[in-house]
Amino acid sequence: MEPGRSVGALCLDCFLETTKLLCVPEKIFFDYCKSCGSIRIGYRWVEGGDLPEAVQKYVEHALASVKPCSDIVTGFSLVSAAPLTVPSWRTIYLARYRIALRGVDGEVEQAYRVEVRANPTICPMCKDARGGDYNVLLQIRGAPPALLAEKLSGLFEASSQVTGSIVDIVEKRNGVDIMLLDRGSASKILRELRKHFKVSVKVTGEDVGVTSNGRLRRRQVISASLRVRRR
Repeated sequence: MEPGRSVGALCLDCFLETTKLLCVPEKIFFDYCKSCGSIRIGYRWVEGGDLPEAVQKYVEHALASVKPCSDIVTGFSLVSAAPLTVPSWRTIYLARYRIALRGVDGEVEQAYRVEVRANPTICPMCKDARGGDYNVLLQIRGAPPALLAEKLSGLFEASSQVTGSIVDIVEKRNGVDIMLLDRGSASKILRELRKHFKVSVKVTGEDVGVTSNGRLRRRQVISASLRVRRR
């Protein structure tokens, strides 16, 4: 038996065939907002994208944080997580890991089949939107609405997160008010505006009532003042 390529009385190949090194679950479940495409990771909702993209993003997060099942494991990394079926509400994945073992030269590989199920639901922000509520008010001043629409059209076409976050847009004489569900979308809009204008930003907040558990609810107000960049 090759030194450093055995575990106890077993050759390495036999050991790997009979021993599960990582506690990779056979099934994993996650919440997917069918309205905006966000996914819930722990207590937070984050951008997921369309269903195949969201499934992949969640799988890579969940499978990278598994625990060893054996104390012989000294380290591991997720090499790949590839769908064996067409990504949908129920997808079968093959996860491949590279694993370091105590007393074994080099790293070994082990693969696991995992069933991934997406639970269609509505995230809290989209629930607010359906009631006409919003979490961020982005006030843009310094350019007419038509010019702003032109400069932001590319972003709106490319980012489903931003368009899904917009509750309403109200035109003003020298700008617009954009009601949004999340701060990330406001940041993307501001980054896009900085490509065309000098942007000065002021962030404040306003009280907008109380939550269901009686806590004060605040809305972020972002005031952006624009100046045209000189050539």
